[in-house]
Amino acid sequence: MLLLNKSMGNSLSKKKKILIIKLGAIGDSIHATIIGSSIKLTHPDWQVDYLTYDFLGELLKDCPHFDNLIFWRSREKNKHLELMRLAKTLYKEHYDIIFNLTITLRNCILTILARPVKIVNKKEFNKSWIENFYLTAKQEIKDLNLPERLYLDVDRVAINKIRSDINIYKRPYFIVAPGGNSDRNRQGRLWNIDKWKELAGLLIENFGGTVFVCGGREEVDYHRKLEAENIILLTGKYTLSESSALFTMADLFISGDTGPLHIASAHNIKTLAILGSTSPDKIKPYGPNGFYIEPKSDCKYCWKKKCKFLKAGDTYTPCMESIVPQDVIDTIMTKILISNTIK
Repeated sequence: MLLLNKSMGNSLSKKKKILIIKLGAIGDSIHATIIGSSIKLTHPDWQVDYLTYDFLGELLKDCPHFDNLIFWRSREKNKHLELMRLAKTLYKEHYDIIFNLTITLRNCILTILARPVKIVNKKEFNKSWIENFYLTAKQEIKDLNLPERLYLDVDRVAINKIRSDINIYKRPYFIVAPGGNSDRNRQGRLWNIDKWKELAGLLIENFGGTVFVCGGREEVDYHRKLEAENIILLTGKYTLSESSALFTMADLFISGDTGPLHIASAHNIKTLAILGSTSPDKIKPYGPNGFYIEPKSDCKYCWKKKCKFLKAGDTYTPCMESIVPQDVIDTIMTKILISNTIK
C-alpha cells in the first residue's frame, strides 16, 4: 500500500499540511516522530503526514500523531519509477512544508518534485538525535514545544494476542533484547551472550518474575543459550506490531542500542540501555522512564563500526566487556526502583 490514511479525510479543514520524510532504521524512524508529536500537540488541526519505508508500516500505523503514512517500497527504493510514483503522490497533496530528515540525492529530488511551499532539510544542533529533529522543525514553526516523551500506540488485536500468550507467567516481566547478527556489523553494540544469561538469572534471583527474550528470526539460534526456567525465548515468534505490543507489558525492558530499545522507549515504559560505542548524548532512551549504563572502559562512544581493539576471532569489544551483569542489577536498585517500583 502506498498511502495509508488514518484520519479518514477532511484535510480541507487543516490549517497547514506538513510532510516528514525519514528513511532509515527502526530507531531513526521512531526518533523522527518527535516532529509529528510536537506539531500535533500544538496544532491538532494541522495535517501531518509521514513518509518512510514500507516495512515500518505495521509499527508506525499506531503512531497517534500522523494523519497519513506514505510508504516508500524498500525493495524498489533505487528505481526511478518508484521515485516518480511517490513524487506524483506528494505533488497532489500540495504540502506547505516538507521536512526532509534523510539528506540524500534521491530524497532531495523527491522533495523538489513534490513542489511544497517550503522544503526544510535536517539541521545539526549538537544535541541528541531526537532534539536535532525537533529543533529542525522549531526553527520553522516557532511555537512548538518539545514533548516530554515519544508516542507510539499499539494494535488492540496484537495486545489481546500477546496477553493470551504470556498471562500464564509470573510478574514482574523483564524483556531483554540481546541483539545478534545485525550488531556484528556494528561492533560495540553487542553485549556478551554469557553476560545476558547471567543477568537473566540475577533478575529472577533478585526480583522473581519472568524474563522474556526477544529479537528477529535470524537471532533465534544465538538466543537459545538463554533458555532456562522462567526465561522464555520469544525471539522470532512475533511480527513487528506484535513485538511492539509485547514491549508495552514489560515492567522493565533491557537492551543494547537496538531498534527494539527505541520501540520500548516510545511506549514510555521503564527502559534500560547498555551502551558501548554509541553515546547516550545522542541515543539514550528518551523520556522520564529512560535509563542507561555506560562502560567503565576509557575507550567508549567512538561510533566506529569496527573496533580497533578487537582481536582476531573476538566478538565482544572492550567497552561492552567492561560492563558486568551486577552493574545492571545495581542500576536497577539505585536508579530505577527508588522512584519507579517495578509492578
